[in-house]
Amino acid sequence: MVIHNARQNVQAEVQSTMDLALHMLNAELANFNHNDRQTDFTVDVSPFNLKNLSGVRHLRIAYYDHHDRLIETNQSVGVDHKQQPPSWFMGQMNLALESVSEKVLPIAINDKVMGKLVISPEPGNEVREAWQETKTMLGLIVMFFLAVNVLLYFAVARSLKPIDTITEALSDSETGQLDRRLPIFDLPEMANISHKFNLMASTLQGSINNNHRLTQQIIRLQEAERKKLAHDLHDEIGQHLTAIHVDASAIKTSPNLDIAKKSAEAIDEVVRRMMEIVRTMLHQLRPDGLDELGFVVALQELVNNWRERHQNIDVEADFNGDFQRIDETVQLTLYRVMQECLTNISRHSRARQVWVSLTENEQAIKLEIADNGQGFDLQQHSYRFGLAGMKERVDSVHGEFVIKTALNEGVTIDVSIPKQGGFT
Repeated sequence: MVIHNARQNVQAEVQSTMDLALHMLNAELANFNHNDRQTDFTVDVSPFNLKNLSGVRHLRIAYYDHHDRLIETNQSVGVDHKQQPPSWFMGQMNLALESVSEKVLPIAINDKVMGKLVISPEPGNEVREAWQETKTMLGLIVMFFLAVNVLLYFAVARSLKPIDTITEALSDSETGQLDRRLPIFDLPEMANISHKFNLMASTLQGSINNNHRLTQQIIRLQEAERKKLAHDLHDEIGQHLTAIHVDASAIKTSPNLDIAKKSAEAIDEVVRRMMEIVRTMLHQLRPDGLDELGFVVALQELVNNWRERHQNIDVEADFNGDFQRIDETVQLTLYRVMQECLTNISRHSRARQVWVSLTENEQAIKLEIADNGQGFDLQQHSYRFGLAGMKERVDSVHGEFVIKTALNEGVTIDVSIPKQGGFT
């Protein structure tokens, strides 16, 4: 655009100068003809004094005699080629001068041809001036371009500076330093990243803390279970084995058959008691009804046994579905959740009525256990009563565990396990 404007300016300037020169020279020639100044024309002498027109720019005015010999011109000799614009720029400017052609003014007095004046464009000065202006403009454009890029570089660098902080925070999170938080940046997009990162870090830190708490609780429960099992083995099995050993020694040393028979009967009684104890222990470790009776029957037996032990509490149980293709892990999860809920109700709720519902649809297996007991403050007791363990069990099979409770409003526990997470 700059070169196009320069080309237009050169063309307009040269054309206007040539038009003015033609007008003035035509007037001068008319004056010559009117005054009949033939005597002024001599050999090798010009009557026009063209050297006085050396200040006329952009034009070359030359006088030729009738033999086409150059007699006089307004151009001075010697051109400083070092001041010439580049050839490519000259080529662009010459395109503008294609429409400006030289003009020839014949000089005749009394019908006698005395010579001619030739006016041709000589845009050297104008082109040099246009080149200087163009060079200045192009330099300003380059400087502006560089300045804009420098400003843009610093602006982008300042905007992206928080990325280093974000990268450091991510590296800290990778090494387990989950207490690292990002400041709220000035740039709205970066500020949104800060909020999301801090929320993610808080959630992750809470989840890891919950996992640690659950792990410690599991370890405590395992140790408690082992301690109880060891206590039962020592107190029950050990005591009965001692009795068997005594009776067996009596049989071995007894001379009387009646005494040996009584000892054998005592051993038989003790063995039956041991079998009951072992069966009870095995049931505590794993409910045998799941393998022997089936899932639904095992749940019904669990509810019936609990109802027999707590006859002062009314229990309503509803099992709606075929439950034929439930994975063993899901079965055990639902069984343990129901078992834990019933245990909590008997220990803590002071309820008079309990509702148990197990349903199956195309998407999920849903278990709901509710009571009309005293309830509790979920904010203060979110990790008591085995709730964390039940939630962890349900989460392990991609299920959802929801507790609804308030003081004096009972407790409702909803469990939903999707089929795609628990079916084979």
